[in-house]
Amino acid sequence: MKRIISLFLCIVLILSFTACSMNGKGKLSKKGDGEDEISIKIPFSREEGLNPFKAKSLMNYCIMPLIYSGLYKVDANYNPIMDIATGVTYEGKKATVTIDPERKFSNSRKITADDVVYSYNLAKNSTYYGSLLRNVTGCVKVSDTEVYFGASTPNIYLAASLTFPIIPDGSANDAVPHGAGPYIFTKTSEGGTLTENMYYPNGEYATKMISLINVTDASNLNIGLVIGNMNAMYDDLSSGKSQRIAAGSAQVDLNNLIYLKFNHNNIFANPKLRQAVAVLLNKEELMNAGFEGYGQATDVPFNPQWFNAEGLKGPELSYQEAQEYLTRALGKYNIDILVNSDNMFKLKCAETVASELAVAGISASVQAVPRELMDEGVELGNYDLYVAEFKMSNDMNIGPLLHEEDDLDTQVAFFTFLSGNTSGEDFMAVFNENMPFIPVCIRYGLVSYSKDVQGGVAPLPNNPYANLMEWYL
Repeated sequence: MKRIISLFLCIVLILSFTACSMNGKGKLSKKGDGEDEISIKIPFSREEGLNPFKAKSLMNYCIMPLIYSGLYKVDANYNPIMDIATGVTYEGKKATVTIDPERKFSNSRKITADDVVYSYNLAKNSTYYGSLLRNVTGCVKVSDTEVYFGASTPNIYLAASLTFPIIPDGSANDAVPHGAGPYIFTKTSEGGTLTENMYYPNGEYATKMISLINVTDASNLNIGLVIGNMNAMYDDLSSGKSQRIAAGSAQVDLNNLIYLKFNHNNIFANPKLRQAVAVLLNKEELMNAGFEGYGQATDVPFNPQWFNAEGLKGPELSYQEAQEYLTRALGKYNIDILVNSDNMFKLKCAETVASELAVAGISASVQAVPRELMDEGVELGNYDLYVAEFKMSNDMNIGPLLHEEDDLDTQVAFFTFLSGNTSGEDFMAVFNENMPFIPVCIRYGLVSYSKDVQGGVAPLPNNPYANLMEWYL
């Protein structure tokens, strides 16, 4: 009888502990000082650190939006969403931004225009953020709560590019400057933790502590995920290959445009030939065969997810018309396609281009060479087409790709569109007629996560851990 009573009491105690220590989402609640919450584990490099303007690896850049906020962030359609900013006005080449006077860094200090100007100058001179600010020429303080940004050309979409991290004035040499993002970093023996930033507005956390696991060799992140040392990892697939593992996954929009560049100094000086080649190619097939489906095909020189790309179309020339025109114009001409042999994705894409042209009766061959030789071949003009990639800024400014001397019309049409004075349809009419290059797809990266991660993994452009606050185990 005593044994039965003892067993009953044990069961009651176990059930009581379970009820007290587990919440409805299956994670430990902080009921007592001795209890620890189950934390999500993600990789980072402790040696490299989490200073946004000194970090070098993709692992650590992924973590920056968790600690730091920008003036703006973007949604899945690249709409600029106010973060530290409260508004923007445009006048010619100037964009004036107002700063939320109530926003604070994690140390409780209010954010001012001095912090924004200071952070902009650091970002502009950094490799990672500098490329996203290539079209921004300067930042000037107007008042404590107002700054203006200069642009290389009038640009009504500039706010989407103002996502660089804001840190306190003078803190560039801090190991981890104070930020205004949802989490605060604390160093630990295993790496570090991210905990709730009490000054982050409207912060609701499914898991209030994130564990950062120090990784010294980023090439084996997938192993850490498989054996349970971490719960999520990210790969931008820039190596040109993918590693499939038994885990959940979600694609991450990189806003990297894959395109085919023409040599305008040979037979493809003729824009009608360029347009006909663009019509012949099946962009969906190029994306699937070349990039294993990690991306989105496009007929326009913008991200098809961009809110202002809706309804924009490629050339209206039919496949048959394009094929007949090329057959007559090219005769026995062989199209040389140059590609980097070190990147299997791009090599497969080039081979698929050649295959599709061959089906249409057009002779084409692939010249696959190492990156150094490819760069040399491009500079010398030893190609008809080559497979290229361009990291677009969030404002979709493709100005750097429109530099052909024989195609000033497309340049003028684009910058007029960027200023807001013409529609996207008007620009595409000029682009399709001249076809300076062939848009193929927007390349994606991949965030993989363990099957016990709950809450829904929903990346945003260039931000694989965008909704980490909603994850739990």
